[in-house]
Amino acid sequence: MAARRLACTERAPTMDGSRPTIGFIGLGAIGSPMARRLVDAGYELVVYDISEPALRVFAGSARLARSAREVADGAQIVFVCLASLPAHDTVVLGADGIVAGGAARICVITSTTGPELVARMQIGLAARGIALVDAPMTGGRVRAAAGTLTVMLSGPEDAIAAVEPVLRCYAGRIVHFGELAGRAQVMKLVNNVMSAVNFAIAAEALVFGSKAGLDPEAMLEVINNGTGKNDASLTVIPQNVLTRRFDFGSPMAVILKDMGAAVAEADRLGVPVAMTRAVTAMFERAIANGVSAQADQTELVRDLERSAGVEVERTR
Repeated sequence: MAARRLACTERAPTMDGSRPTIGFIGLGAIGSPMARRLVDAGYELVVYDISEPALRVFAGSARLARSAREVADGAQIVFVCLASLPAHDTVVLGADGIVAGGAARICVITSTTGPELVARMQIGLAARGIALVDAPMTGGRVRAAAGTLTVMLSGPEDAIAAVEPVLRCYAGRIVHFGELAGRAQVMKLVNNVMSAVNFAIAAEALVFGSKAGLDPEAMLEVINNGTGKNDASLTVIPQNVLTRRFDFGSPMAVILKDMGAAVAEADRLGVPVAMTRAVTAMFERAIANGVSAQADQTELVRDLERSAGVEVERTR
């Protein structure tokens, strides 16, 4: 975009020229720190989550709503950060959803939904005069709290101009993908596929080496100073697997949702994605073997360990 990029503290106006009140729906592990960044930047917020404890965290710093519609009745720009695809249909397009609100003019989808659902939401919102901005993000809860997430952005130029200063409250980098909503979703799927595949192969390789008697930390020293390094070997394995915390933050079910959306889009485009399918099968097998669908994605290691009869642990 040619327009000057505003910092979040400048609080750009909405498309009708007024200073916006911000709505935020979905106060989970990522959504809560994102919303907190907006509060700390001085925005007036209206928030909603189906979890009463998650909602109560914002008592005293934001208006607490009882439905998505109530948020959209009180805010001109509404951010959505949800984990499941059915929840988006309910929150955005449902009878008590954003489309039923009287004040909302822009809906910002920050979740990973895939382009098909974004297109359906865009049509439903447009019928009520609400623009959709496609703005999925990556970086995890730590970077959300630090305000350094990376945001992929697509949608109408005037709507983007209104929301970009708000995005900059929690984003260290924003990359534009044009005016077609759904393009940012495809980029997010590309990123998530690479992240899941990198983790799966790193987990498999570390279990393989451990079974052969190699020390995991010594293996990581070689990998991270050689050609095999990736984000999983650099951060996830050392911080969330070798520590046995298994708390990276993404549930197995969310990984499967994203991989399924990627496979569906690849099929639509006629692109072979054999590796994506293979890694999807690894996560599905772990769940079939007893790992909870709500367990952290790093629990994939436990399933590989059980199959191999070895534990990836420090020996030094």
